[in-house]
This record gives sequence, structure tokens and C-alpha cells, in this order.
Amino acid sequence: MQIQKVIEQLGYTLKEAKVYLAALGLGESHISDIAARVKMPRSSVQSIVDGLHKDGLMNFYVQRRYKYWIAENPERLLANHKRREEAMRAAMPELTALRKATRGKTTKDERGHSLGIFRAMADTSSQPILIANGNIEIVYVNSAWEEQFGYSLVEVVGQNPRILQSGKTPRDVYTRMWQAFKSDKMFQSDEIVDKRKDGTFFNLLTTILPLNRGSQRFYIQILDDITARKRAEALGKRFIAKITA
Repeated sequence: MQIQKVIEQLGYTLKEAKVYLAALGLGESHISDIAARVKMPRSSVQSIVDGLHKDGLMNFYVQRRYKYWIAENPERLLANHKRREEAMRAAMPELTALRKATRGKTTKDERGHSLGIFRAMADTSSQPILIANGNIEIVYVNSAWEEQFGYSLVEVVGQNPRILQSGKTPRDVYTRMWQAFKSDKMFQSDEIVDKRKDGTFFNLLTTILPLNRGSQRFYIQILDDITARKRAEALGKRFIAKITA
């Protein structure tokens, strides 16, 4: 469906686009009605609708203890896109400066210093953070990450992060992730399902920043509660600001 692809290109996930379009077609409806239309679990649809509500695309009212959801005017999609575009334009000078600052070669000591900066920031965060090098090998995880996954730093250093894959993440999510990395863009998704050491699964907001420090490449992964998207973005900006200081 072409219109769904257009919505995805505006920065929304496939599921978010489906749910919004379903709600738009249904009018005033219960979560169960939307779930039936998109053929998804009610709990998943509720989480998506809550996210769209925060983004201004869904609203609701309560009548006789029942909650009715309504899709907002599609013009909100364009307004949100313009807002993101303005934010990106405002960030362009900083991003350009970052690109210039990371040109050239670095020594082994400088590479160690770069990792040291990231490690120090990770250790002050309450959010699970993983740092991988340009070969996609884990070089550091903080204590919050160890607690979340059940692995120790010693167990995962040198490993590829794919050891954490659950097999439940949609394949297109990884495709979009690598497309973002090739363009030196931050990647963020609430669709990634990770696996702990004990075999249990969990789903958190995943933010990954591809950062260059001289000739050295790092990938900083930040995990956060899906309802706290802003904190992950703020921490990502701190990482960028630190290496350009």
C-alpha cells in the first residue's frame, strides 16, 4: 500500500503506519477494533497507539468508562515531518563540525583515549550501554547493561552483538539499521527484541550512534524504556558533544 510507505518514509515504523491508517479508517474505535483491523495483539496495538498519542497523531475520550481512540488529522504527519526537518537543520552545523573533526588518522593511544571517554560516560549512566568497534566487536558494556542481560563484561568482550539476537526482531529493522549506519545517521527502533543470558526476551527502545574518532569507528548502543525516548536521545547528544569538545 503506497500511502503506508509514505508514512514510513516520514520516520514511522511499519506497525505504526498500519495502526494509524487503521484508526483513520475506523473513526472512533476501541483498541480491540484497531487490533482486529491490523491483525495484531491488543497489547502491541495499545503500546503503538500510546506512542502515536505522544507524537500527536492519536487522541481519545472516555465515555461510560470506555476509552475511544481517534486518529488526528493527517496534516499532523506533515507538521511532525517539518518539525523534525527543522531540528535536523539546526543540528547541521554541529554535525558538519563533527565530520571535520574526525578526519585524519589516530594513534593507538588516541584510540584508547576515545574509548576511555565513552566508557566514562557509560559508567555514569543508569541506562544499559554497549560499545562496539568498527569490526562490530563488543569492547565495553556498563554495569546497567550487565544487569539487564545477565552477562559480565569479560564474557562478551570481543563478541559480535548478534549473540544477543532473539530471532524475533523483524528482518527489515536490521536492514534499516545498516542503511542508517552507511549514511552516518543515528538509528532508533522500538521493535528490537533482545535475548538475555538466561534465554528470556525483552523489548526496549534501542538507540545506536555510529561515531568516528579519527580513523576509528565506534557504535554506541543505548537501551531505554520505550516511554523514555527523550532520555536516550539526550544521552546520544552528550556522546556527540563529548567527542567534538
